[in-house]
Amino acid sequence: MIRGRDLSAFWQAPYRPLFLSAFLCALLAVAWWPLGVQLGLPEPGLEPAVLWHVHELLFGFAPAAIGGYLLTALPGWTGRPPLRGTGLKVLVSLWLLARAATAISAAAPLAVLLFLNAAFFLCLAGYILHELITVRAFRKLGFAAAVLALGLAEAVYLANAATGNVWSSLALAQYTLTGLTLLLFSVGSRAIPAFTRNWLALSDRTAVQVRERPQMRAVSQGLLALVLALQLAGATAAADTVLTAAAIAMFWSTLGWRTAVALSNPLLAALHLAWLWLPFGALAAGAAGLGLVDYPSSAALHSITIGAMSGLIMAIAGRAGAHSSDGVMRARTGFTAGAVLIWLTVWIRLSVPLFSAFADGLIAAAAVFWCCGWIAFIVGFRHALCGPVPRPVLSGKRSEAILANTSSTNTK
Repeated sequence: MIRGRDLSAFWQAPYRPLFLSAFLCALLAVAWWPLGVQLGLPEPGLEPAVLWHVHELLFGFAPAAIGGYLLTALPGWTGRPPLRGTGLKVLVSLWLLARAATAISAAAPLAVLLFLNAAFFLCLAGYILHELITVRAFRKLGFAAAVLALGLAEAVYLANAATGNVWSSLALAQYTLTGLTLLLFSVGSRAIPAFTRNWLALSDRTAVQVRERPQMRAVSQGLLALVLALQLAGATAAADTVLTAAAIAMFWSTLGWRTAVALSNPLLAALHLAWLWLPFGALAAGAAGLGLVDYPSSAALHSITIGAMSGLIMAIAGRAGAHSSDGVMRARTGFTAGAVLIWLTVWIRLSVPLFSAFADGLIAAAAVFWCCGWIAFIVGFRHALCGPVPRPVLSGKRSEAILANTSSTNTK
């Protein structure tokens, strides 16, 4: 029970345990290292500790959030019931066992570590494939492929880490981040304009129209896929050049989303502002890699990891906790505080190379802001963990104009 509310339906919706797992992992990945270790806690088992930190963010936090999102969206794609009950408990248990095994990896055989981590990805991808193939929803198979690719990347990452190939693991982490950037772009470039359009219609702002650029969206996706291919081929300079072009294309695809107007709505402001870190981070990393700016490209990637990846996960997942009795979604205090603190975390972390004399203090400050942000967000999200499951989960009442337009489109 949470303040007298019923938790019996906790396992009736995949987003509840998986989103909560993702949030707690995001908190632990920084609270343990660097903060906890600086305060005297023993280091995680994966050595050096930075490998554990990177691993948990890319292969623990992000996959749990991605799993929660995909399994929540899946019934809308297939018309079938969501994963729940025993099947959901097994999936979450695999994820938890993988986190525990990775934390004590120095004492665990590599085979066990690989098996437990791979099991989560294989089960998640297998379930998604089964559901999509059952209803012949072949256009969505790319999401299952993305889960499998993420699982494969993790296996290679762990194998390299276990044999002491630190730089190979970190290079693979960068490739994985490019893949996650492509996935975030593919989801966000459709979801954010849709959420914004519906809010404008509900707010009777019919004079303000959201414009999308599907051709530029396709160009952006193609360029990001090319970046990943070039990185895997070892063509670093070419990859940085294409990444810079992809950043420009992503910025261009965003024009017409009415970001300035959306900033008056905290739920949309969190989405739009987190989204902007995606092209900004790609531009900064690409320009730094090409030597166009005097800034470390590895540091520029925090724009994507903290600002875009974490920010978008928080902004999209947080909508599940923003439902109200009248069907209108409203941001809770915890959501707003969490989004603001994560936004500040990005700026603090990006300032480290500019003020190297204060690097240790800035890194510690960024870690504290990050932890406080996730604590505030989790406290605000607790209402979404109990009671009846809202439908739809990540959006509220639909505008009649939007519904009419959707109905008209579906009959054509």
